[in-house]
Amino acid sequence: MIKSLKCDLHKTFISAGFLAAILVTFLLCFTEDVYVDTSDMRKFSALEALFKFNRAFMESKSSFCSLSVFKSALSGYSAMFLPILASFPFVFSQSAERNSGNIRFSIFRAKRLKYYFSKFFCGVISGGICVLLGVALFGIFSFFAFPRLECYPDLPLEFYAPDGIFAEIVRKLLSAFIYGCVSTVPAFFLSSFCRNRYIILCVPFLMRFMQDTAIKKIIVNTHDNNIYQTVFPFQCYAPSQIPYLEVGEALYSTVAVTAISAALMLCGYIIIMERRTDKGD
Repeated sequence: MIKSLKCDLHKTFISAGFLAAILVTFLLCFTEDVYVDTSDMRKFSALEALFKFNRAFMESKSSFCSLSVFKSALSGYSAMFLPILASFPFVFSQSAERNSGNIRFSIFRAKRLKYYFSKFFCGVISGGICVLLGVALFGIFSFFAFPRLECYPDLPLEFYAPDGIFAEIVRKLLSAFIYGCVSTVPAFFLSSFCRNRYIILCVPFLMRFMQDTAIKKIIVNTHDNNIYQTVFPFQCYAPSQIPYLEVGEALYSTVAVTAISAALMLCGYIIIMERRTDKGD
């Protein structure tokens, strides 16, 4: 399986879908809100801030600190579209394999279970890496385009980086990787019975929107102070919070829900592929 996985990852990493996912993730990070004008409560995205405010004004507002801007990634539109972005590499690679007619040969050469697990790990790893690289590029850009932490001598380091700047950067990148991995799983499951790449890309986005809306309705309409803690592991963005959660019930329940969901979709993929006479062709 390792040999098959290496081959699949190599094909995925040189595909147009992988490069497109990195670029679009990087660009969408600029749509995240980084500053709120308290006079009229207007919010400004990272892109707006670059064109609206000069350097002197940015250095007078700690919201423009490069570390703060970097940590804002995957908090708005970029997180909403992540099921599509993270699935780009896998879907384009899978589609190319099916269109070439080589899927039967690949399954026969690698054996069925090895093929299924290879595709699964290729999908989640490539999805995680493309999101991680997109966020990393945004972080590098933020470091040079926005004021550094040293420009705010009155701002305590413990406020933005209680465990140190390096630890905050690692946590953010790990968060992006985990979120990208998890976001790819629904598309992987859909690929077992659907050949249309656009449906495979868009259905997980719609499912995420419906799930997010339903949980918000539950929180608003349920008069229970503990309801947020109860539904937190089931929220779409919960996996991205794993690196930030302290060891305890919230961490264990979030990891459990994420792992069980991924395992069920993997089992569903294997069952459907085993029952298909064409093996996905």
